[in-house]
Amino acid sequence: MSNAALARRARKVLAGAHTNLPGAGFAPRFIVRGEGAHLWDADGKEYIDFVLSAGPLIFGHSNPEFIDTVKKQMDTLWSLNSTIYQQSALEVELGERFVQHVPCADKVSFNPTATETVQMVVRLARAYTGRRYFIRFEGHYHGWFDNILGGAVNDRAKGRPFPGMSKRALATGGRDAAAFRQSFLLPWNDIEALENVLNKYGEEVALVIMEPILCNAGCCPPRPGYLEKVRQLCSRYGIVLCFDEVITGFRVALNSAQGMLGVTPDIASFGKAMAGGMPLAACAGKKEIMDLILEGKVVSGGTFGRYPLGMAAGVAAIKLLEKDNGAFYKKIDRTQKRLMDGLREMSRRKGIPLFLQGTRGVFITRFMDRKDPAYTVRDFAAMDAQKERRWAELMAEEGIILMFGGRFYISSAHTDADIDRALECAERVMGRL
Repeated sequence: MSNAALARRARKVLAGAHTNLPGAGFAPRFIVRGEGAHLWDADGKEYIDFVLSAGPLIFGHSNPEFIDTVKKQMDTLWSLNSTIYQQSALEVELGERFVQHVPCADKVSFNPTATETVQMVVRLARAYTGRRYFIRFEGHYHGWFDNILGGAVNDRAKGRPFPGMSKRALATGGRDAAAFRQSFLLPWNDIEALENVLNKYGEEVALVIMEPILCNAGCCPPRPGYLEKVRQLCSRYGIVLCFDEVITGFRVALNSAQGMLGVTPDIASFGKAMAGGMPLAACAGKKEIMDLILEGKVVSGGTFGRYPLGMAAGVAAIKLLEKDNGAFYKKIDRTQKRLMDGLREMSRRKGIPLFLQGTRGVFITRFMDRKDPAYTVRDFAAMDAQKERRWAELMAEEGIILMFGGRFYISSAHTDADIDRALECAERVMGRL
């Protein structure tokens, strides 16, 4: 059945498209097969996938080694149905590997999704501190629940800096009108702004949550010394510091962004890459915080929170990442460098301003003239958004699928031939921009 026929069927019964594929206005694509870094749609068209379902598929599609390792882990259990309500040896093993690799992890709790894991972080922080509010930052994404999605920084706030709304802010119908009264929303990478708010309201704040590298909105790095100062401020005011490592966790390093950057939060959320494509997330943190769950003071529920197949995938993924002294990371470093260097050289030759920025395993393209790092979403104000969208559309026509916002995810399945083809397609696309 063709893409068009499936689209007609889908519109009758489905409420929306897959959220991580290129969005509204793109031709509908129904993927029927994936192998390595390649996808095939219902019309038989082949694509090189740089979305990789927004990051989880760090080993690519249908990776035989990953699948075989998962099967071996599952062989330690009698059957899926007989163990789903039991704490399994796989859960213990995955917890031990977290504690071994992640600096903040004294203990860990698992959930099916990162969105609910972030809510667990908020609940734990409030229970631990006895305080109400949490602080989040402009451009950071922590799931789609009412209290943490969207909003705009209120630069004119005279009291507590609750989020406001604007035409550019991510909005949703049905949001509880009181949801934005739970958090303060601040510009990121601005230590003075955070310090000023904590000077006034620090004793009311339970949690500061951020992406340690802002992958969701431009792959912005922290300014030198910023994370260290945030760590000091949270310790001074008795605030729980959380790094949302849903993208960076195990993608940038086995010890994640916190280990790579040398700043240890009190708690962290994980998802995506930690299970190589299976739905699984985790909350890992200091013993005194995490033991609130063990002691029954904080409820953590859900039928499938520790389902055995997810546990097996988590163990398998970390085993492959540990293999051969970090060979996985060395490979994606080489692959990503070839692609980014090729795009930079191409834009220079063609005289098309193109800014690239990223961390290991993920980077973005922005059509703008900029030499310095972009540290906040506001640094992208001069980008050509129309050209950015056209770039992604034309690349998809050429058989190269990017995530919205010009984001490229790199997996160990991407080959030199894939990069060569991607650059050839980019060459043609830039000629049409």
